[in-house]
Amino acid sequence: MKEITLCGVRIDNVTPEEAVARALAPGEAPCVTVTPNALMLEACRRSPHHAALLNRATLSLPDGAGVLRAAARKGTPLRTRVAGIDFGFAILAKAEEQGLPVFLLGGAPGVAAEAAGQLRHRFPRLWICGTHHGYFAKEGSEDRAVVEQIRAAAPRILFVCFGFPLQEEWIDQHRAEFPSLRLMAALGGSLDVWAGRVKRAPALLSSHGMEWAWRMLCQPRRLKDLPRLIHFAVKGDSSPHQGP
Repeated sequence: MKEITLCGVRIDNVTPEEAVARALAPGEAPCVTVTPNALMLEACRRSPHHAALLNRATLSLPDGAGVLRAAARKGTPLRTRVAGIDFGFAILAKAEEQGLPVFLLGGAPGVAAEAAGQLRHRFPRLWICGTHHGYFAKEGSEDRAVVEQIRAAAPRILFVCFGFPLQEEWIDQHRAEFPSLRLMAALGGSLDVWAGRVKRAPALLSSHGMEWAWRMLCQPRRLKDLPRLIHFAVKGDSSPHQGP
């Protein structure tokens, strides 16, 4: 089985290695990669617009234990989780190996630059050709200035980290404007982790599908997401595009 559907969203049934290979495969247009998790799928269950937005991506990776559990309950199990941040890290390793320039877009002012500095320690030969924060108007002159900065830097890989659905909407709007790109990936909070501002869950919690609890412990503002996580855990793929 090459793909499944949850909450109206196509999910590719790939291993991490297959995901990286597909993302960097040569093509006429850049590979647009999204990483649906339980909260994103719950939003898509209620919103045809959000589901269609994710379905316009080239590659859709199952990010989170909740996604795997929902797929298994539906009788269409996925082989493994492909966490967005781990996918991004694997892409960076390939970028260093192949000399592919990378642009980091997103986070609060200073975060992308800090992430670049930390990543250069991990990947000494990594070519980060530019960074820009995500706190700019996503239309008008500010947006055009960012687009032109990226075009001038001519990256092969662009990581967009605004959070869902803003990052996916921005990518969808601009995906045809960067002729140099091989990959555009929506990676949420990855820059905050790479910059050292946010810590990932300990391996023990991750292995038991409890990263969501760690995030809420470290960032109490995320507690507002708990009812939607519970609703997805109970309802899963049922009644797409309906309210609770």
